[in-house]
Amino acid sequence: MTQLAETLFSNTPPIAWPQLLTLQSTEIKHVTYCQGQFNISAQELPINSRNSSNNSRYYYLTLIAPSITSDALLNLLSALSQLQLSMQGSGDIILYPPANYALNHNALTDTQAQRTTAASQGDIIVLGFTTLSDELQMQFKDTLASWRNDYHVDYALSQTLPSLKQPGVVLMDMDSTTIQIECIDEIAKLAGVGEQVAAVTARAMNGELDFSESLRSRVATLTNCPEAVLTQVADAMPLMPGLELLIATLHQANWKVAIASGGFTYFAKRLQDDLGFDAVYANELEIVDGILTGQVIGDIVDAQVKADTLQSLAQEYQIAPQQTVAIGDGANDLIMLKSAALGVAIHAKPIVQQQAQVALNHHDLEGLVGLLHAANCVDASWS
Repeated sequence: MTQLAETLFSNTPPIAWPQLLTLQSTEIKHVTYCQGQFNISAQELPINSRNSSNNSRYYYLTLIAPSITSDALLNLLSALSQLQLSMQGSGDIILYPPANYALNHNALTDTQAQRTTAASQGDIIVLGFTTLSDELQMQFKDTLASWRNDYHVDYALSQTLPSLKQPGVVLMDMDSTTIQIECIDEIAKLAGVGEQVAAVTARAMNGELDFSESLRSRVATLTNCPEAVLTQVADAMPLMPGLELLIATLHQANWKVAIASGGFTYFAKRLQDDLGFDAVYANELEIVDGILTGQVIGDIVDAQVKADTLQSLAQEYQIAPQQTVAIGDGANDLIMLKSAALGVAIHAKPIVQQQAQVALNHHDLEGLVGLLHAANCVDASWS
């Protein structure tokens, strides 16, 4: 066991720590941190079984950002180690080798860009904890919330790490998730009822209204709106940054990616045609002779339908439960997020941020790419 003071690491970016450590030791099997001290061992980790049911209290903390400084990471390590010592006697934190992830589509497809443009890649750091009580988890989350805002880093504290090395599925909300707008609000603006509909949409996304009833009432205000308005909105849909990168990453890894939306098939199918989603599920507006009737055809895609869709997709494609991921922003996404192995809220409403397993606040969809690469850190070797 080699021990090194944290001062050795203070002026070196964490992404370069593997090189720094190999200068200190010829063989490194694992690295831990406790109270300002890094411990390098040539012995295998006592626990190194990602997603193992035998270690039900084992947790991974994934940190992602365009850049994570040594100051930021040492600050967090010290705070979390001290919390562990104060509550359960051991302050040891396992460090896995850091990695990079693409921040834009060019970095995924252009290897020269990966090598030459620092701004095209972000940093991933994964920390391991052999046990975390419920009380300690709450204290961790309070500390992480403050730290995240200070350093503009997003994080995930989870017991499973979906891996791009195995097949998986991502199910996405559409409005304000794959695209940056709420389509019904944009239709309503062009139909002259924008303020009225937007107010109801906001309340529904915050969980203040029954979603199905609120959707039918909003659609009713669009009676006699020409179909041309839908085309106008579809032609101008602004994609959420990182969407094309995410889809390319998933398809490259043999994953499936689908939309389950409380919005409308008119827009979801356009996204499927343009971007290659494997499946889309949404509500169908009734259109007669090029005019909206103010009705929705069939049952509403609500919160439960979204969750059921994730399970159906996993069964259809024979995806292991720990390889399921969901991402959304509104209250009607919560059941779906909770039914996934990794449920991710993106720029979400307060009620969703409070209840979701993971909240992306400093990333767009490239953040999910970073989270999905975390398993590679656990599988990697220091030396």
